[in-house]
Amino acid sequence: MDDLILAGALSIIGLYAAAVLAVAVCIFVLVELRGAAVAGNIGQVVMILTSILIFLALYSGTGFWLQKTGRI
Repeated sequence: MDDLILAGALSIIGLYAAAVLAVAVCIFVLVELRGAAVAGNIGQVVMILTSILIFLALYSGTGFWLQKTGRI
């Protein structure tokens, strides 16, 4: 029973750590995007937005692939 409590507590801590990291990454990306836009650096703005689009496409593509193969 004590092992289950420890495993649950550690998984909750890991979940919160991942959420904090995700929020920090979002804030960092938005600050960089704002800085590039204010400076007029269109190339950097395009690279940031393209990176976000590629990440989202890969994420959704992985989900579709896992669903097609019956793993989820």
